[in-house]
Amino acid sequence: MNRLDETAGRTADLPGSGGFDRGSTGQTLPLDEEPVLMELVRELRWWNRVRPVRLLAILAGLAGLLAVLTVQPERATAQPVTLSGRWSASAMRSAWNIGDWGAACGPKPGSEGSPSGTVQIKQSGNELSFSGPGRPFSTAQCWEQFPGLGRVSHAASSRSWRNVCKTAPTDPRQATVVTTLTATDDSISFDETGQYQFVIKGQNCTASARRTRVFRLMEREGQTPTPAASARTVPPPTPAAVAKTTSPEKKAPAERCRERGAPSRIEVRPARKLMRPGETYSFDAVVLDRAGCRLYVTPRWAFASEQTKAKLLGPGKVQVLDSAPEGEVTLTATVAAKSVEVVVEIASKERYEALLQSGAFNASGESEEAAVAAVARGSIGAQETSVEQDSSEQRMRYVAVIGGAALAVGVVGLLLIGRRRRVTSPARPSAVSSAPPPVKPPTRKICPVCGMQYEGESQFCGQDGAQLVPVN
Repeated sequence: MNRLDETAGRTADLPGSGGFDRGSTGQTLPLDEEPVLMELVRELRWWNRVRPVRLLAILAGLAGLLAVLTVQPERATAQPVTLSGRWSASAMRSAWNIGDWGAACGPKPGSEGSPSGTVQIKQSGNELSFSGPGRPFSTAQCWEQFPGLGRVSHAASSRSWRNVCKTAPTDPRQATVVTTLTATDDSISFDETGQYQFVIKGQNCTASARRTRVFRLMEREGQTPTPAASARTVPPPTPAAVAKTTSPEKKAPAERCRERGAPSRIEVRPARKLMRPGETYSFDAVVLDRAGCRLYVTPRWAFASEQTKAKLLGPGKVQVLDSAPEGEVTLTATVAAKSVEVVVEIASKERYEALLQSGAFNASGESEEAAVAAVARGSIGAQETSVEQDSSEQRMRYVAVIGGAALAVGVVGLLLIGRRRRVTSPARPSAVSSAPPPVKPPTRKICPVCGMQYEGESQFCGQDGAQLVPVN
């Protein structure tokens, strides 16, 4: 079989019929182009085999990239609920601690504040404005409006605010006021402390004050108010009915708290404690999840600043040193990078009883308020919007994980396909190596004497013995 027959036999197995041709002319391709065409056919066969795998890898990569890119826009849409609306405000309680106060100081300061009632709160960015009983107020200022008092620092977030106001250093009436507000979705706590030191006619006049107030949500802006309860008289329930209705309520907390969630709220009681030198006291800290179930988590306790007046004996347990002067000591309880502050007010033994009579503390020297901080977004009793936000965050995390995994699968698939191609693709045959070695034509020789011609390897003429020469 000659070369053309061999070529026709190989090309008969390839796609199409009649071998390779150019267009519709039927012209047979040159033999030196056959290796290139064979390589092209192998490439086409390889692509037909891996095309579904490559397509799946590309689709997986695109899906993963799209999922990752959509996480940030979804996260940007999750916003905390607004605090704008109608709130119920308690009366502002004001307690004064009078130090040196002679006749030249004038009348001693007494209780002041704002009455209870309904307050309208408007949220603008991170700041709140209050209007209702008493004078207007905002989270960007101190409540105390002492003459010459100016704000020197301000910190604000979506759920906490802190202002520090002081008089000028050259003012003989030195005053420092710290106003702090903390909020959850349905409650706001106001706490302000003031330190005053005057010099009048060469006489020192010193005093300190603390003002507290609590706001409770009645109706949030943009939400439909809950219909009022019917005004008709309801007869008192019978003992049997009471037993039936209270029994499920007793079981409800156990059912609700069977599976506890992540820390959402920390409460420390009391928010302020009156202590004498040498006394020891333990604050009660409670960590709750979103459903209001208590978690057995111990906060990390520390002093807000370096102290020489007291020391910590354990979690929440503080001891006032015997030599401690009068003043305040601030402690922090921290859970999940969120802290709440409580204050120990140190008073001399002579003044301790007088402070109890002021009404700011109970018989044990404890304030009635609790220091509260929201550990996670939302709070106990938050509206459904907070729950939807948490669900949205879970969905975003799920999409990010699935999208990242799909993207990784797509990249790995493409890498494996490229590697398989490099491994399985044979080297392109060389045109020189594939060509058969040239056939040397037979050499004819002639005798220069007698003219006799010879073929083969003969060297001399058989007639006259002359040396043969090649025929031109």
